[in-house]
Amino acid sequence: MEDGMATVLLISSLDTRSQETLYAKRMIEHYGCKVLLMDISMGAYKDCGADYSCLDVAAEAGVPFEQICGKKGTADNLGVMVRGAIGIAKRLFDQGLIDGIAGLGGASNTTAFSNIMKTLTFGFPKLILSSSAAMPAYAGAYYGFKDIAIFHSCIDINGLNEFVKSVIRRFAGMIAGVLRVERMKPQTNGQQVSMSEFQFVEVCARKITGILESKGVQVIPFHAQGVGDRIMDEMIGDGLFKGSLDLVPAGLSEALFGGNRDAGLERLEKEMAAGIPVVLTPSGFDLLSCGPYERRVSDPLWKKMRIEKRKLYVQDQFRVQARTSKHEMEIIGKAFSEKVNKAKVKVAVFVPLRGFSSLSIEGGPLHDPESDQAFVQSLREHLNKAAVDLVEMDCAYNDDSFAQAIAHRFLGMLEVELKHQDGLQNGATITG
Repeated sequence: MEDGMATVLLISSLDTRSQETLYAKRMIEHYGCKVLLMDISMGAYKDCGADYSCLDVAAEAGVPFEQICGKKGTADNLGVMVRGAIGIAKRLFDQGLIDGIAGLGGASNTTAFSNIMKTLTFGFPKLILSSSAAMPAYAGAYYGFKDIAIFHSCIDINGLNEFVKSVIRRFAGMIAGVLRVERMKPQTNGQQVSMSEFQFVEVCARKITGILESKGVQVIPFHAQGVGDRIMDEMIGDGLFKGSLDLVPAGLSEALFGGNRDAGLERLEKEMAAGIPVVLTPSGFDLLSCGPYERRVSDPLWKKMRIEKRKLYVQDQFRVQARTSKHEMEIIGKAFSEKVNKAKVKVAVFVPLRGFSSLSIEGGPLHDPESDQAFVQSLREHLNKAAVDLVEMDCAYNDDSFAQAIAHRFLGMLEVELKHQDGLQNGATITG
């Protein structure tokens, strides 16, 4: 930073978009920011005054640039340049030398920018100007599970006609405007914790949140629909939370069986490796998301798992929850145990024996105590008692007693952890 000015790391390929990139640099500077320019060209070196040339980026990755520009095929070259750019960007970020990151280009560059930006923490401004942002096959991958903003240019960013200049000016204004509002990454005071939740545990989640917030602990909720829970894991891995209430870890079981809320087979791993207080419950393991309902006619998942023969909860034409079987619950129990057994510090698993969600309680559409019991038995067999404290309670999920037990246990775990952190000396205490 210079004279209090925010600094933007601007990334582009100067061999193909030098005039457009330099115009963007001038505009960002015009709007009050300093710019560090990084060139990730793969075709040729072009001296345009980049702070980090394509020669520097390739060298950061340990590959001579001559080896890249003389090689055909984008994929390998792109991987090298991304690796080098990540090294430079993370070093600048760690040293506090940049306040935001931005890039402009087409499909290949957008892929590179997004992979670079995904390595930077939540809350750090990230903006891409892309002519390929709306391509259905690519759009989701560009965002990934990070807070990346993408501005669809609609026109090709090629040349400096009035339409392109207008788009670039707005792009420059966006990143400069964001940095007037938010220049620092989020600073936690030692009392922010994450919580995974969904509709079928919302009563319990609200009760727990109320108890924790009355003690000065701020709860950050994530919708466990396969994306929100992945983002939660990423943010835990970035060190943004001092604890986690993983009420709905079922992105794991959805991944095992192909459900809509699939959060990947790596679900829980960053959480267990973080060394923070964690309380988990088995909600969501009692069901499989398999909508829309029209899939029943010919969908392979419905046929393979004989979903139409199961207990179903059909919320609407798009959302369908199918009951998981006794055998599936045994598999889930083993897989879940293997994940939590790897916890860096001891975690707690709370199990309500009268139903794992509002759908599987007595009278609920997915009530199946025999299958629930198969899960509990699997936990008893596979959990490592040295790493995990299993708490079985004779209640339903949304009962007051369950919420209170979780909240008070978690507060105790958090209090112990906070006593070992510098934040305690700075006033980060749990009140009450």
